[in-house]
Amino acid sequence: MNKKEFISVMKELWGDDIDIGEAWDTYGETCVAIDDNDLEAIRALEGIAILDYEERLRWRMLMAEKGIEMTPMQVDQYVSIIELALGI
Repeated sequence: MNKKEFISVMKELWGDDIDIGEAWDTYGETCVAIDDNDLEAIRALEGIAILDYEERLRWRMLMAEKGIEMTPMQVDQYVSIIELALGI
């Protein structure tokens, strides 16, 4: 997916409530892991994509403990980017 298509999809999903530059970088990094056939990374990404609400909150807390702070909306956006990259 090219950047223009990606921006269109993200704007449709999230409106102005998403940092497009950061989202595009995340999408690119996710695609690299997929293209490199990094099975460990792909499994981890698939696991994140299927987390339910409570599991997402726990994952968010684990990420915060590692110094990566995200709002609940940012977690949802991250999941949507993963789903898009994986074709889910």
